[in-house]
Amino acid sequence: MSQYVLHGIDDVEVEVEIDMADYDFQVKYEKAFEQMQEEEKALQKTGKNSEITKGYCEMFNHLLDNILGEGVSEKLFGGKYNTLTTDRVYGEFLEICSTQVKSNNAERTKIVSKYRPNRAQRRAKK
Repeated sequence: MSQYVLHGIDDVEVEVEIDMADYDFQVKYEKAFEQMQEEEKALQKTGKNSEITKGYCEMFNHLLDNILGEGVSEKLFGGKYNTLTTDRVYGEFLEICSTQVKSNNAERTKIVSKYRPNRAQRRAKK
């Protein structure tokens, strides 16, 4: 697993483990997003702005806790509900995951292509 730092409220730094190539991490990631879809369906979309903000932030708190471990959202947000901070942390998390997937795919392609010559080389051998 690789260590990364997410930046929460009041510039607090929380070290987390993210490994998009690891099976167990992938399972947690997938299940957490499935659960988030269900929570989003139930999320209040009309009414008091404060209640909508709290529900929105709690949905992302659950996502981060389910993927990165219980209590991570408390460390990141200190029990506060701020949509801008939540969006910033979520964006940072997704960027780390996306970069890791691209890097993993590039590494896999490099390894596989080393043992698989291109079409022109295969035709030249015939």
